[in-house]
Amino acid sequence: MRLDLHHRHQHVELLVQQRRHVGVMALCWQIAGGSAGDPLGQRGQTHLLASTLHRGTAHRDGVALAEALESRGAYFAAGAREDAVVLCLGCMATDAAPLLEQLREMVQTPRLAPREVEREQQLVLQALAQQREDPLQRAMAELRRLLYGHGGYGHTPLGLTAEVAALTPSQLRQAHQGWGSSTMVIAAAGHLDETTTDQLVALADGLTPGHGPNTLGLRPTALPGAATMAFRPQDTEQVVLLLGASTCGLNHQDQTALRLLQYHLGMGMSARLPQVIRETHGLAYEVGVLFPVRRQSAPFVVHLSTSKTRAAMALELLLAEWRRLLETPLQPEELRLAHAKLQGQELAALQTSAQVAKRLALLRGYGMAMDTAEQQVAQLAQQDGVDCQRVAQRWLAQPRLAVVGPQALAAPLEQIWSQATGST
Repeated sequence: MRLDLHHRHQHVELLVQQRRHVGVMALCWQIAGGSAGDPLGQRGQTHLLASTLHRGTAHRDGVALAEALESRGAYFAAGAREDAVVLCLGCMATDAAPLLEQLREMVQTPRLAPREVEREQQLVLQALAQQREDPLQRAMAELRRLLYGHGGYGHTPLGLTAEVAALTPSQLRQAHQGWGSSTMVIAAAGHLDETTTDQLVALADGLTPGHGPNTLGLRPTALPGAATMAFRPQDTEQVVLLLGASTCGLNHQDQTALRLLQYHLGMGMSARLPQVIRETHGLAYEVGVLFPVRRQSAPFVVHLSTSKTRAAMALELLLAEWRRLLETPLQPEELRLAHAKLQGQELAALQTSAQVAKRLALLRGYGMAMDTAEQQVAQLAQQDGVDCQRVAQRWLAQPRLAVVGPQALAAPLEQIWSQATGST
C-alpha cells in the first residue's frame, strides 16, 4: 500500500495516505493493549476507559467536546478490541485542525469524572444485559470459555457484568497511565493539506512515553483436557450451534490458508456451508464462519442457527463438514472460487478513506508490512488443496462446541458430540 508520509517518533508511528479526490479526513488511532490485558477482577476496564474518553478532558467537559464534533458534522468512536484500543475520527478535511487537538486531549488528559464514568458504566451494563438475551452472544460466551478459560481472550471486550459494575475512576486512571508505555499507530487518509500533515507530525512527536505499567501480554488460555462441549439452556424455538477451535495469530504463516478456508466454507451463498446445510437440506436460518483478527490464538468458528426440531440433524451435518476439511483436500474449483472471493474482499475493503485508515493502523499495529495482503495473495497462488488440508489438520483437529437452546436437547446433542469426538 502506497504511503505519502511514514513518520516514527519513539513509540508512535504516523502513516498518511493522500486521497485528493475526496474532501474528508479519516483517522484511526490504535493503542496497543486491549481487553486481553484486563486484570482478573477488572475485565471490561479497557473498554470502559476508551468509551469514557468523549465525556471530558482536563480542558473541556463532555458537552463542549460533543458540540465541537456535532457542529462540524464529525464522526468519533472509541472502544477496546481484544488487542488494542481503537479511536476513529471522520471529518471534513477543512475541520481537521481543531478536532485533532481535541483528540489529543482525549487520549492524553481524559477527565474520568466519577459521574461521567458512572454514566458510561451503565451503558456498558445495559449492553451486557442485551448480550445475555441474545442466543448467539450467549453461545459465543460459552465458546470463549471453552477455548480460552480465564485467558485474555476468554471474555468479550465489554467485560463481565459484576466486574464492570465494580470498576472505579481510580482504576481507570491507573489503566490510563499504562498508555504512556504502549506503542501507538496513528493512520490518516484523505485530502490532507500541508498544515494538517504538519499538525499530525507534531501530534505524534508530542506523545512522549510515560512511566506507567505496560499491561500487554495475555493470561494463559484454557488447559488441555478441559470440557469440550457446553450447553446453555434457553427456552426458545431457536437453537444456536457454535463449533470452533483456537488457531494462530495474524502474523503466522498459516493465517492466509485459514482465511481461505473461511471463504470456502462461509463467504456468500455459493460457499460450502450455505449450499450444503441451508440450500440442500434447509436446516439453517443462518450459517457462516467467524475468523476475527487476533495477535495470537484467533478463534475459527462455524455458527449455525436452526429450529429445535432439526438441531440434531444440523449438528451431524456441521460435524461432517468440519471432518471434511480435515480428511479431504479442497478441489481446484473450490480453491479458485475461495481465492477469487478473498481477492475481491481485499479490493472492497479499501474503497473509503475510513477503510484505508483502519487497514493502515491494523497492519502496523500488528507489526506487519504495508504489502502484507499482496504477499499473502501471492503465497496462496502457490498452495494447493493438500496444503490447506495440512493447515486444517494442524489447527482444527480438536474443536469445541457451544450450544444454546431448549433443555430437552441437551442429552441428544451431547450424545451426538460424544460419539463424534469421544469427549464430553
